[in-house]
Amino acid sequence: MGKGLVIGRRRVRFRFFVFLFGVILGCYFLIRASTSTPVYGIVQYGEVLLKDKGGALVIRQEKAYNAPEYGRVNFLVAEGEMVEKEDPVAVLYKANYKEELVYQLYNVQERILLYQQENILQDIIDKDLEKVEKDIASTVLSIQVAVRDLQFDKLDDYEKRLRSLFANRQKILDQKTKPDPYLERLYKEEAELNKQLEEWKIELVAPESGIISFSLDGLESILGEKAVNYITVKDFKAFYSENAVREDEEEGAKAEQPFFKIVQPGKWYAACLISEPQINYAEGQEVDVSFIGPQMQTIKGRVYNIVREKGEVLVIVEFNEKIEDFISKRSVEVEISKSFQGFMVPADAVVTRRGEKGIMVVREESEVFIPVEMVAMDDEYAIISEKGESKQLELHAKVRIKR
Repeated sequence: MGKGLVIGRRRVRFRFFVFLFGVILGCYFLIRASTSTPVYGIVQYGEVLLKDKGGALVIRQEKAYNAPEYGRVNFLVAEGEMVEKEDPVAVLYKANYKEELVYQLYNVQERILLYQQENILQDIIDKDLEKVEKDIASTVLSIQVAVRDLQFDKLDDYEKRLRSLFANRQKILDQKTKPDPYLERLYKEEAELNKQLEEWKIELVAPESGIISFSLDGLESILGEKAVNYITVKDFKAFYSENAVREDEEEGAKAEQPFFKIVQPGKWYAACLISEPQINYAEGQEVDVSFIGPQMQTIKGRVYNIVREKGEVLVIVEFNEKIEDFISKRSVEVEISKSFQGFMVPADAVVTRRGEKGIMVVREESEVFIPVEMVAMDDEYAIISEKGESKQLELHAKVRIKR
């Protein structure tokens, strides 16, 4: 078997061809490098907009309160309404509550009013009563106009006002009239019905001032304001999957179970999990956060805390406005964006030399390596700042682009 190619009297082995191929390839690249045209760019002042998208947990200062009994509920305030301490928020009717008593009470009160109007009111001339009657007529007209114009957001206020006026009218009538035996019997029947209803009825009041919400997810005591200082990426992933919010359409209340919460207005937070972020986030940095959804909105915030773990970054952003739009939300999709301004060069102009990033600035017939720090970079451009205090980086300087 031959051990190589024989040319003349010399035997040529295979490694000679390998060596020859390497020499030819090296010459090719040397010739190409010497004949290729260098590509250059310039240092300019510009802006780069970077965006990061991910899931976020809403963190608020809030406290949940339990219902004292089982039963049906009549809500006196709307979701997201501001309440003061001791304001009535709901009426809870116990499980053995008899609804027909309400109708009996209503009928008795109507009979009292009708009797007063037919038999006694004609003898009374009272300015306070006349004013109440005019206010009642005006409020009824306002309700009719609101219904006609589909302005349903005003109906709650009008109805509350009307109930207050009816109660005030009854109070004036009771003070101005001396009841006869028939009216005395009606008053007694009214008192007995009220007593029975009070035994089955519990009025719930706000334990503190704040924004009320009947949407609960069980995380109110876990993801409170203090959570921003110790939440981890692992915590985030566990809580983000648990987004079972009990909506306020639920009619009943369960004894010793969370029934409503009070959210404190002002500061609130969004903990955003980002994989491989483009922005080098820093505490105190201002960012724009877009909350993605049917009614997308963008809110300015400030980076409060940063948690880094295995290529993922948990960015906690603090806000000071629009908490009322997020009192019933826990898990949301967000996009964080930030604009960076400064010296801008083509992204390919940034090279690494001896482990240090920098740019090759062309000056007359030579090139000078200037170390820089990366502020931000997208696919086309990089925002840079010069390292040290040499001040060699100048606007409109010519830089070589790596190819």
